[in-house]
Amino acid sequence: MAGKRLLVLEDEYLIGLELERIAEECGAKSVHVVSTIDQLMSWINSGQICDLAILEVEARGVSSLKAASLLRTRDIPLLFTSAYDADLSGIAEFAGTPVVGKPYGRSQIIRAVASLSGSANDQSSSKGNSSGELV
Repeated sequence: MAGKRLLVLEDEYLIGLELERIAEECGAKSVHVVSTIDQLMSWINSGQICDLAILEVEARGVSSLKAASLLRTRDIPLLFTSAYDADLSGIAEFAGTPVVGKPYGRSQIIRAVASLSGSANDQSSSKGNSSGELV
């Protein structure tokens, strides 16, 4: 995550804060957290730039897949998070895109991000204990 600009869709406030903290500790350049699909679409349509997106599959009962498709057309690497077991085997329209199940810990997010770049550098630059789970 070092030097990356992250976009995060997370409808649980504390989990969003935790993701922001993890990213900052891993050297992210910036982290923009949104909690609704409307906020996500506004951010995307504003033309702002990100290097990586971490999207909850369903935020407040609304699918993020349309927004994910827009990000994919911009060649922005993304990963999904989900509390639903059905999503954990992957999202059909996004074959090969990692899905991290909730609750997850720091190490699962770092590994998923590292898998997007094919680099272990993101993981090795992280600090602290990686065993804590998010709520």
